[in-house]
Amino acid sequence: MAFQLSEAGTVDQELAREISSCWQAAAERNGIEMAGFALEATLEERITWALGLGLEIGCVYSRFSSKRQHSTWDQVRTCIEHAASKGIYGPPEFVCVDEGTSGSRSRREGLDRLLRLLKSGRVSVLLVFKASRLYRQAFKGYQLIQQEVVEEGLRAISVTQGIDTADTRAWRMLFQVHGMVDEMLLEATADHVRAGLKGLFGRGYTVGAIPVGYRREELPNAPLTNRGLARTVPAVDSDVKQMIVEHYQLVRDGMPIKQAWRKWVTDGGPSDPRSTSGYMTYPAYRRMLSRIAYTGRWEFGRKRNEFSTKRDYAKQVEQPDRDVEKFHCEELRIVDDELFFAVQRRLAGLKTGPRGPRKDRETQLWDLMTDLFHCASCNERFYQAGAGGNGMRCKKGDLCPCLSVVRRDEAVRAICEKLRDLVQQDAELIEQVICRAQELDLLGDEQLHFEVTALERRISSLSNQINDLHELAGQGDEADRRETMNRVRAAQAERSTARHELSRLQQRLSAADSVITPDEVRAILAEFSQLLENSTAGRLGADAVYKAVAVFRALVGERVDVHVEQRPNRKRCNVRGVFRPALLTAVCDTLGTTPPESPAVADKISVWLRKPPRLDALADRVHQLVDIEGLSYRDVAKKLQEEGHNVNSGNVWYSYRRWFEMRDEPVPDVPYNNGHQRRSA
Repeated sequence: MAFQLSEAGTVDQELAREISSCWQAAAERNGIEMAGFALEATLEERITWALGLGLEIGCVYSRFSSKRQHSTWDQVRTCIEHAASKGIYGPPEFVCVDEGTSGSRSRREGLDRLLRLLKSGRVSVLLVFKASRLYRQAFKGYQLIQQEVVEEGLRAISVTQGIDTADTRAWRMLFQVHGMVDEMLLEATADHVRAGLKGLFGRGYTVGAIPVGYRREELPNAPLTNRGLARTVPAVDSDVKQMIVEHYQLVRDGMPIKQAWRKWVTDGGPSDPRSTSGYMTYPAYRRMLSRIAYTGRWEFGRKRNEFSTKRDYAKQVEQPDRDVEKFHCEELRIVDDELFFAVQRRLAGLKTGPRGPRKDRETQLWDLMTDLFHCASCNERFYQAGAGGNGMRCKKGDLCPCLSVVRRDEAVRAICEKLRDLVQQDAELIEQVICRAQELDLLGDEQLHFEVTALERRISSLSNQINDLHELAGQGDEADRRETMNRVRAAQAERSTARHELSRLQQRLSAADSVITPDEVRAILAEFSQLLENSTAGRLGADAVYKAVAVFRALVGERVDVHVEQRPNRKRCNVRGVFRPALLTAVCDTLGTTPPESPAVADKISVWLRKPPRLDALADRVHQLVDIEGLSYRDVAKKLQEEGHNVNSGNVWYSYRRWFEMRDEPVPDVPYNNGHQRRSA
């Protein structure tokens, strides 16, 4: 059975029900009294029921590496059944999964969710199918168990290996022995697989993916693969061959590599079927130009992936000739040797050599904000670009129709200045909204008090009922005593649920009793303003910069759309950032209170991320004076001159038109002098 993921690291509703049913069946087999258990109950109700019976609460982690595997259900089922046999309740909401993810990587959605669950204090036991599911490296799995589980007073169980940290004397030795055996087995398996693939490659069979320019050709009389598929051999794709030869000739004759790459993409050239972008990327195009297989010389095992634990990614390391399997087939030649090596000489001449070590520098706010910016045209996030990584641009690079590299520091500084103005402008309004919302919340506290009193009476009544049933427990025959004990357990489960609900309501009351004063709101806004000012000036320390990151993200609503305007006959583009400010939500999050219901949606704010031309920068002010205040062009020019701008009525006319052009709106037909009479009239 294949698991379907609904959100990061979790399972969907259908399989969650199967997990609950599996645990319920295993619990009944192991003698756990299931009276009061309901699959449709909420998570909190089921946890309260389990705690009322003295069960522990457990979470399950499952992982497999290859996308062709589907072992999640088998791993989870084994862990859930073992949990029931040990008196542990495993809710499906606490099942964390990673599918098609290497255990060498530290950043995994399911693993991150598992660590959050362990830190939340809601679970006391971690169950895994095997310890190697946590990490492929045994020492990292041991570190996680020791630091995040044992030292926090929790318990971990490796089901199939018989490792239980409750056995404080033996679990460390068992974990290390199994980890060493797993690593040795993995290396031996990899060697066997590699040797088998080398043998198939030596006989001319297709092994793995084939390069662009070739296709698979089935061999009807050859033995089938282990998956029951027909064996194939590589064959030249005649249509793509002509494109490859053409591009080799263009590069040899001096065409810039990027221009040739753009031509490949524009002409609809194919890409590797494993590519996630759907088109040939620039690095893949460079690799295509240096692929020696196009001369008929095929190699297997030239590079091998080696995982770097420190950097948390795999890199390809070139292997010595003795470990490389080779064969030469003229039928697979696409380009001749002279053309191929001429292109290699051209590529070698373009190499700049290795980069020197990076200088250590203090982390600034704009170093951590690149992922917030998105290209408004492609809807793709921005990535670092430019010399020293000081700029950022759309993920599509040269294929973006509005390509422009934006300096990260200029963009973040411009938004910080705008946010400071908004905070100072709306400070009084935010203060009034928050304080008014809390006053309305206090009006509803009477209902909370009524519910608390009713629950206290209910708990007292259930306690008396349980005491009375205990007095009757020893009377009657065996059936009567069994029925009495079932009624006791049901009453205990109901009382546990009521106590949990009472605790939740009391927490709400205590939170409601803490009144937020206007001074606290003003202090938060002042802190925001100071953080933004320090961010603009680059005066943030190593600790404050991460606090500023959280504030900045909250204030801009987690996204800034970048609009690039390429003006005709102008080399420099206009770049604006558009975002919807969330000042009220950010303040409420900092104060730990809930925002008011149905808050007014803020208007989008536009900020210049790059210094614009002088008359473009005045366009907003000119639009306000002409269309809102109704001034004539001459009067607008005088007004702007009083404000320190060196403009005339002709500049005002041009700036007015630019306001509409920048928004792709038609320029209105304004009457002469904006409808004002001549002075001589």
